[in-house]
Amino acid sequence: MAASVAAVVGGAGLIAGASQIARTVEAPIVPVAALRVEIVHGYAVTRRFVGQVEAAARTDLGFELGGRITEVLVEEGDVVAAGAVLAHLDTSALIPERAALEADLAALAADAELARLTLTRNDRLNGQGWRSTAALDDARLALARAEAGMAAIRARIAGVDVRLEKSALLAPFAARIGDRLADPGQTVASGQTVLVLFDSGPARVRVGLPPDLAAGLAVGDAVRVDYGGAVQMAAVRQIRPDLDPSTRSRSVILTLDAEANPVLGDTVALILDQTVKATGFWAPLSALREGARGSWSVLAIEPTADGDRTVPAAVEVIHSDGAQVYLTGMLPPGARIVAQAPDRVAPGQLVLVRDSTPKTE
Repeated sequence: MAASVAAVVGGAGLIAGASQIARTVEAPIVPVAALRVEIVHGYAVTRRFVGQVEAAARTDLGFELGGRITEVLVEEGDVVAAGAVLAHLDTSALIPERAALEADLAALAADAELARLTLTRNDRLNGQGWRSTAALDDARLALARAEAGMAAIRARIAGVDVRLEKSALLAPFAARIGDRLADPGQTVASGQTVLVLFDSGPARVRVGLPPDLAAGLAVGDAVRVDYGGAVQMAAVRQIRPDLDPSTRSRSVILTLDAEANPVLGDTVALILDQTVKATGFWAPLSALREGARGSWSVLAIEPTADGDRTVPAAVEVIHSDGAQVYLTGMLPPGARIVAQAPDRVAPGQLVLVRDSTPKTE
């Protein structure tokens, strides 16, 4: 009898212990922040395209004629006006050459004057019958030869003057001096670069854009650029009609604000907002659950007779801006998902929902 009583008591204890274990294993209702899905048909992204600051014009300047440089009048970084003299070639051989030609011209001028006087005299004597027509023709041809010789000498003097003029290197436009590649005493060949000039006018920025984005811009448009960490406005100056064969991009030329004072060769980022057409919804990055082989899912919340319960739903990540992700999936408009720490909630677990405000864009 005592043994039977002990067995009953022992069995009751086991049943009570099993009931206690069952109550312990049952998952508690967890409070979660929920987000209502709002379906949109596109999202905006901000894209940055790096360009380079360049001068409006650059010229590698050299003498048209070769020779020895006698002086260079500018230094690197100097600002010069259009037409300013920058350097000189040695002209010591041209001065006596021009003087000799002027002497030859004076001699021919004397011959021409003599021929003119002779022609006048012979013409008068021929009218009186004292001179033959042949003598008159000789005087006329002598005058023509002298005048032709004078014309040839004048042309040669003009050639010397051109060489003298081209012995001075002039600035073709208002410019800043870049590289100085020659010094006095150096002999340079025709066309050899002596100075590099950059247009002193407002600098511009060249940016390569995808053809579809470049087509959306027009000359005169105001755009945002990031220069030196500060965002400022710039204007579209030109859009090239061709594609760069190496990058398959179109070059867009921007004019910076005059106060920007950019350094040539520096980089500037063009900031463009682009709308991408894709049906989906925004969710916080904290709503994602990572699955196998790079798949992603969220925990949807569906109402049941026992309360709100979580259900996994597969999604695809289309875009991320760091804190928010743009997703596509089979969730209907108005559906709710767990917005934070979904890994702390098991699929099928009952939850207590607290609404969260979605991102709309």
